[in-house]
Amino acid sequence: MATVTITPGTAEKTIETMDGVEMISTTVATHSANGDADLALDSYRNGNVANCIHLDTSNEKPQSDARKHKQPLAWCKWIINRPKMMFSIMLCFNLSFPVITIILILCGETVFPTVFNDLPLQLTDDDQWLRYVAWNARNDEFTKYNHNVTTTGASGFRTSMENPIYILYEKPNGNVFTKENLQAMRDLEDELISKANYTDFCQLDAGGECKKPVSLVRYFDGTYAAFGSIFNDTEFDNIPVVLDAANSSPFLKSAIQFHFSKDTVIDVANGIAEAPITRSIIPLGWPLEGYTNEDKMETVQANFITSTYNSYFQNLFSNGYRQMNIIYYSRPLWQATLDSQITIDTILVAGSFVFIFCFVWFQTGSLWIAGFAVLGIMTSFCSANLFYRYILDFRFFGTFHILSIFIILGIGADDIFVFMDTWKSTGFEVYPGLEYRLSDAYRRASITMLVTSLTTAVAFFVSATSPLLGVKSFGLFAGVLVLVNYVTVITFLPTVIITYHNFWSNCSCCCCFKCTKSAQSSGKRLQKKRTIVRFFMGPYFRFVTHRIWRWVILLFFVVIISIFSYFATKLRPQEEAVQVFGESSNFVQFERKMVKAFKSSSSDMNKEVYIVWGLKNQDLSSCHHTDHRCEGQTVWDNSFDLNPLPSQQAMKDFCTRLRNLTVEEGERLHVQRDVVTGKVAVKCFIDDMYQFYESLELQELPNSTDLNMPIKENKIRSIMETSPDVFDLSALHETFYRYFETGLAYWLTSGYTGQSNADKIELQNMIGEEIDKRDTASIKSGTDVFGTRLRYVAFKVKTTLAYGSLGYEEGIPIVNSWEDFINTEMSKMPPSVDGAFQCTCEGINLFDYLKVQKTLSDNAVKGVVLGLAIAFPLLVLTTTNIILGTMATVSIALTTWCVIAVIPMAGWKLGVLESLNIGLIVGLAVDYVVHLAEGYRLSRKQDRLGKLNDMLEHVGISVVSGAATTLGASAFMLPAEILFFKQFAIFLFCTIGFSLIFSLGLFTTMLGMIGPEGHTGSLNVFYYWLIGRKKTDVKCDHCNGKGFHGDQPDCKVIRSPANATLTRRSVYEIGDRETAL
Repeated sequence: MATVTITPGTAEKTIETMDGVEMISTTVATHSANGDADLALDSYRNGNVANCIHLDTSNEKPQSDARKHKQPLAWCKWIINRPKMMFSIMLCFNLSFPVITIILILCGETVFPTVFNDLPLQLTDDDQWLRYVAWNARNDEFTKYNHNVTTTGASGFRTSMENPIYILYEKPNGNVFTKENLQAMRDLEDELISKANYTDFCQLDAGGECKKPVSLVRYFDGTYAAFGSIFNDTEFDNIPVVLDAANSSPFLKSAIQFHFSKDTVIDVANGIAEAPITRSIIPLGWPLEGYTNEDKMETVQANFITSTYNSYFQNLFSNGYRQMNIIYYSRPLWQATLDSQITIDTILVAGSFVFIFCFVWFQTGSLWIAGFAVLGIMTSFCSANLFYRYILDFRFFGTFHILSIFIILGIGADDIFVFMDTWKSTGFEVYPGLEYRLSDAYRRASITMLVTSLTTAVAFFVSATSPLLGVKSFGLFAGVLVLVNYVTVITFLPTVIITYHNFWSNCSCCCCFKCTKSAQSSGKRLQKKRTIVRFFMGPYFRFVTHRIWRWVILLFFVVIISIFSYFATKLRPQEEAVQVFGESSNFVQFERKMVKAFKSSSSDMNKEVYIVWGLKNQDLSSCHHTDHRCEGQTVWDNSFDLNPLPSQQAMKDFCTRLRNLTVEEGERLHVQRDVVTGKVAVKCFIDDMYQFYESLELQELPNSTDLNMPIKENKIRSIMETSPDVFDLSALHETFYRYFETGLAYWLTSGYTGQSNADKIELQNMIGEEIDKRDTASIKSGTDVFGTRLRYVAFKVKTTLAYGSLGYEEGIPIVNSWEDFINTEMSKMPPSVDGAFQCTCEGINLFDYLKVQKTLSDNAVKGVVLGLAIAFPLLVLTTTNIILGTMATVSIALTTWCVIAVIPMAGWKLGVLESLNIGLIVGLAVDYVVHLAEGYRLSRKQDRLGKLNDMLEHVGISVVSGAATTLGASAFMLPAEILFFKQFAIFLFCTIGFSLIFSLGLFTTMLGMIGPEGHTGSLNVFYYWLIGRKKTDVKCDHCNGKGFHGDQPDCKVIRSPANATLTRRSVYEIGDRETAL
């Protein structure tokens, strides 16, 4: 028996139940009516205290008829009425996506346009990138003519150095400049160049012999004996004297700087030569003889390097060589190590997948449910990819897209647990039929999952606003994947659960897969499953609501937030290059020591700034928006012409200007100077050409003939007339114009003698000529031509900048200084040569990379701010309560803040990988707090503690299960050696961990203290105002829930025709109906 007593003029109500449930005190109101108990409860809830009321609820009977439940959903009725058929239909529908994917692949379609060896992070609309593409694609749209420029005494093959092997010899806190160590260097290098087939790949000198290693040993073995007998010290007896002599020689000083570290000390007077580290190069040649395809050449050379040296150098790095540490680098060796490590780390990825499957199996208690639920997640990946690939027309699928599998496995498992736990909780209620139970679970779970899926997807879609393809495509794919997974779960999972419930729930399978009836009842299994639920309802609820402990919890979070805030303020941009391997890796140590341990030298891999004439920004308008390898169309500067004499002189003057930059200008532009002359290191073809003509002497010409530049028509004609065996003047027409180009070819080929040098090979790569249909003619004594059209030229300025040596905060001002300098100088040039631009055009585009760094950093901040800004209104709307939405947003913001603080705590800086991972935080941090907020909102109770208890009862286990899945999966990836995988795992682990702590800790505690009660903060109040409903109005009991009225008859004793009871359940049902409204 239950009794409700309302005292006149007070606000106290007492409910005493038969099962000894707690005493409840709430604000009450009185209302007299002749209706049933529902109408009395409406007045009881509206807050107007009038007369005395006593409701006698004798002979209480539980209500289990259909009237108290909402009508079942049509979808749920179909599933209940035809479980096998609906399961089969949905299974076939989900399997159709992998089947379609396989069919498309077999038909030759690129369903997964995978690119795993490149992460497209280019600003495709930025000048630096468009210039870079313009230079590298300059020879694609016209036939470049190359004159016969070869190196004397060599065939031209393997005369350039490509993919050399760098070796660092290190003696920490010791000295590598000892006799024993120099002998060890010599022996090791001799061993390396004596490997089988080395002579087929080495770089050749002018005599066609293999070049010796670029090593400190060369200053002792007689290589430089022409500069003094001191350099023939094969026993290393005079190390300080030899090194000092080389460092003092104007011919050797620049070269020997390459081997000196920043800590090198040479003191001849005291016989000291000390350095903790030095370096050497094993030179390998390019191009290879017998190959015309560069890709084939790269493959052949890489195969030689990896097969010959990979395991050898790995052993040297692990064990050292004669008391010295050995650190090495070559691009093929780096790639081979990466490929090998990817294979190993993939095993960890497989382990994560197995863990998730086993955990889902454990939580659901059914192999049937776990198997098909995980299958649904995997098929959603295929369906999302088909939508992404063919509907959205994205043709890029990279490493981040693969890692999205982990994200969706965590989110999908979370959705599975929400639906399963909701389904199990309905097992403790009485329903008229199974379709009512499924509909109840479906409504609650689908709304909760919709809220989390929508907020997560929107957070990922924020990343899709990035201008960087690698970030944009991943954000879009991940957002689509989350939404597709939601649809899969709410359509397929109910059929799996009902099929299991009807046919397999009371069965257990032995090892032979023979099904027998289980002795354990379903009710007992449910009760056993609710152990953690009882923990949340009991001990944990009392803990977070305890009048002392709740303040301790708040103090704990204040301390945690303060500590992490301190570290978050220490976050700085990363100066180093993107790291692929961990801190202990050989290649990471190599990069750091190359940048930080050595002095700058002419042999360093410092970036060169190209100053280019004849080209404009590349036109990428014809490229597909996701084709990051498309080079578009070359745009020529048709005004470029060096035939006018003022243009030639202006180019010469500009080259002189570059060589003689002031100290202040040099520091601002970070140019490298020659250690001997102090001049800026510049490559100008015009300088070399001027020197050639100044020294040119032709006996046939009168002594008064001036051959100095600038090149005029009469000068070139004089040369042509004295070389009748080369030039056929009768072939020239009257309007012949290309005299500068004729003089250019005469200089490049040294008068068409073929006697050239390596410098001219390099310079010809910076000069682009094409056949002119009108002016070009062949020479008489060979296959070469003259009178071509000059399309582009470039100067090169070597800088002290190295990839990985500076961040965007320092680097972008340098980029801007170069831009301002070139623009200023071009404004002084004649019209035919005033269109030059600057770029770091070879290798890694450093200037573009610096801007990408800044863009990623800005996008990370924008993504977090925009993600939170979008999440807030979404949370307010989905919870229909501004207080709940605000508290949930604060929890997400604090989670994000603490995860960001992990970056400096871990010793990292804000680089490319960190910026990319930050973009994922908001998307992953919303789930658990949204689950809890939705559980609090859906509670039928009106007081905050009752709502909090309901929330923990119904949602707590789902939150913990979902978090445990993702935490366990990410933990498997923590041992990964590839930093990208490792950092992703750490970010994922920290995001889920902090999200769990803040949602179940801070958010739950705050709900117990200031959580909204009744209609406080509810958007329904605004809705009532819009439709004209007043606080004194009550629901109509005879208009099918579609109306309300404001009648207030006198209060009196109310008896329902069947002595209806006023139970806690009926109060909560009314609250639920109001919430639904």
